[in-house]
Amino acid sequence: SAYFNATNFILLGLLGLGCLFWPRRKEDEEDDNSPAGAEQVVVVVESTPAADGKSTSDSAKDAPTEAPTEAPPKRQVIYLSNLKTFLTFIVVTFHVVCIFSSAAATGLQTYSFDPEKFLVGGEPIRSFTLPSQIFFNMNQFYFMAPFYLISAYFCPRSLDRKGFRKFVVDKLVRLGGAWLLWTMLLAPLMQLIDMAYAGQPLDWAYDRGTVWFVLWLLNFSVVYAAIAQFIPTVKMSMPHPFILLVIGVGLSGVYYGMTAALGGNLQTNGGSNSVHFGNMNGWDYGIAMYIPWFIAGIVGSRNDWLKSVEEMSTWVVWSLRFIVVGFWTIIFMVFVQALFSIPGSHLDFELVFDLLPHVYAMPMTLVVLQLFHQYFNASPQSKLMRNAGSAAYLVYVIQFWPMNLVMMTFVEILKAAGTPIIFINGHNFITTDAEGNGTYLSEGAIWGGFFFVLVLTQLILWPLSFYLRKLPVMNKVF
Repeated sequence: SAYFNATNFILLGLLGLGCLFWPRRKEDEEDDNSPAGAEQVVVVVESTPAADGKSTSDSAKDAPTEAPTEAPPKRQVIYLSNLKTFLTFIVVTFHVVCIFSSAAATGLQTYSFDPEKFLVGGEPIRSFTLPSQIFFNMNQFYFMAPFYLISAYFCPRSLDRKGFRKFVVDKLVRLGGAWLLWTMLLAPLMQLIDMAYAGQPLDWAYDRGTVWFVLWLLNFSVVYAAIAQFIPTVKMSMPHPFILLVIGVGLSGVYYGMTAALGGNLQTNGGSNSVHFGNMNGWDYGIAMYIPWFIAGIVGSRNDWLKSVEEMSTWVVWSLRFIVVGFWTIIFMVFVQALFSIPGSHLDFELVFDLLPHVYAMPMTLVVLQLFHQYFNASPQSKLMRNAGSAAYLVYVIQFWPMNLVMMTFVEILKAAGTPIIFINGHNFITTDAEGNGTYLSEGAIWGGFFFVLVLTQLILWPLSFYLRKLPVMNKVF
């Protein structure tokens, strides 16, 4: 994996250098002189920063000028920006759940249950376990797929407008810049602080964190830009949603085969190291979900698939919603069965979770797109959502810093209240019982800490990101 990473970074660097000497188009020079010409990637939607760092949605304001002449007429797609903002909010919430349940994120974390004993029993059932794991898996199984889909949707117009050279340079600056900021500076610095706080040996270590998504979005975008120079545009209408469900079943088969080949379900035993080869957060997800959804975004952009999603028949919309609720019920029952003895219930945890993600992600993606188009597509976009959309990319990248500092504050509150704290597995912490044995925090401490960290993190993170992205250099990346 290290050799692959080195090769990947070297090739991206050489490509960037090559693009600096790529013949410049007249349009590039005119675009560079225009404040509206500098494009900004905000996690999944490209936006256009003005000279003062403020931005507006590419899809809302600039899309008519970006669209190639052969593209269909542009419609109002403010809902994509709102969906991106919502998903970013869910990602942050998801990671707060992780740091209070199974210590599955990064930074200071604690446990509400033992992940190794979760499925085999042998420990008391705690109130945070069931809702946390249901929320975790309901989102883990789909929410990165729409990120790739919507990101890809804006790539063809951007490439048409800018040309290969400027498109690649912008991606390297905005995606590569975010990758370097986190992995080379913010993540190692945060870990250094955490290890010092926990009394552990200090180490300046590389950490991909959540920006694995940014790196692979960069890779996918550059590969697409290169391929687009040689192959004709694919023309095809969007398959019927029920045909897409069948495709989802096929992708679930691919995922099932890969999880078996790569060491097992990531949710239960972590799989093997090959699952995370090259900084991908699970190649079983990468091949069977992220790449297909990215390709669908590219093809869908060229063929206006969003129109088909927006105009789905009422009976199709409600059928998809019922299917999604059905999958939620399965997820709920799997965990209820794992925690409680239910006569006659014999759901196989690993088999269900090896087959469920992709057949669930397909209708879930369609449902959230249609739902946000129907209810969250008002124009003009509210100032709150416009500003949140502008900040969302930086929110995604730096989320663990405010989260970690608020968690540290929570630990200090526990200490001041007389709760003993001990650190295990690096900077993960638990408390001790009357005999001095390590044990979990009380139910009240877990729930109180969760809401304390969640609320303060969200309240600090979004305004902080909105203003940080206006700083010099930062306004070139975010």
